[in-house]
Amino acid sequence: MSKVSGLILLCCILLLQNCNIYKRSFGETYNTTKVENFNKIFRLDLSNTSTQNSPKNLQIFTALRMLNLSGNKQLNLDEVFKNISNTAKLEVLILDSLDLKLLPKSILKLKNLKHLSLNNNPNLNLKQAFQIIKGLPIQFLNLQHNNLENIPTNIANISSLTSINLSHNNLNKAAFYRTLAKLPKLNSLWLTNNHIANLSKEIGSLNTLRNLYLEHNKLTTLPNSIKNLKKVNILHLGYNNFTALPKQLIGMPTLILLHINNCKINKIPSEFYNTKYSLKSIILDNNNLSKKDKSKWRKAFKSFIMASF
Repeated sequence: MSKVSGLILLCCILLLQNCNIYKRSFGETYNTTKVENFNKIFRLDLSNTSTQNSPKNLQIFTALRMLNLSGNKQLNLDEVFKNISNTAKLEVLILDSLDLKLLPKSILKLKNLKHLSLNNNPNLNLKQAFQIIKGLPIQFLNLQHNNLENIPTNIANISSLTSINLSHNNLNKAAFYRTLAKLPKLNSLWLTNNHIANLSKEIGSLNTLRNLYLEHNKLTTLPNSIKNLKKVNILHLGYNNFTALPKQLIGMPTLILLHINNCKINKIPSEFYNTKYSLKSIILDNNNLSKKDKSKWRKAFKSFIMASF
């Protein structure tokens, strides 16, 4: 395989990693437990059904991989978890918008749980929740829309965690990044819509990251410490307030794909002409570059796999 082909393949893989984490090949999604061939059903979406009791016959869905119970605020989750089959292979559990305060300990019955969504549960005691789920093989955690300004330090005990979505909160304190830095396998972090105007220099402590999402904030610059993210392949900076392409990107040794669209960029520093860097794909659409500059930089980025203006 040629170097160019290898880069194209790598970019394709990286782009695929951006896909919705729940869109997995578990087959057709069913919206009721009143079905035949229940032992062959992998996806069950019972969200927003206003149910208060545990769904009937849930224990017979022995092949279930994904269960969505979102929006059922009166539902007794403890009863639900106790009614799930002992042989359940459930991997994805979505508990969004349930007005949760505590997570029932019976969730520990779901011994194969890898993806847990707790989106829009602002009253949830996260310290208690983290204490419970540390015994599960959780890889992805969704904590969007929870009005978070910090995060309990015991999240570090969820040692299997590789991805966490913290979008639509108010997170940017130095202590927050130091806490996340204790997660040994963290490779993907979403901080979209966190009202971040000045990114904390502690972002550089997250040296296991490969994918970082900072869209829809108020950034105008990047801290020099972002160069310490020596494993980041994908960086999303779109919908911020940059007026120039940040020079700090040159110092990121593994950065391949950059989204920095819909900002206010009217200048690309000359360093991007005469310095070697790893970047091979850049999305610059909807910025303020002149036609002359666009023409100039299309030529400068001619070796890129993708350079969109």
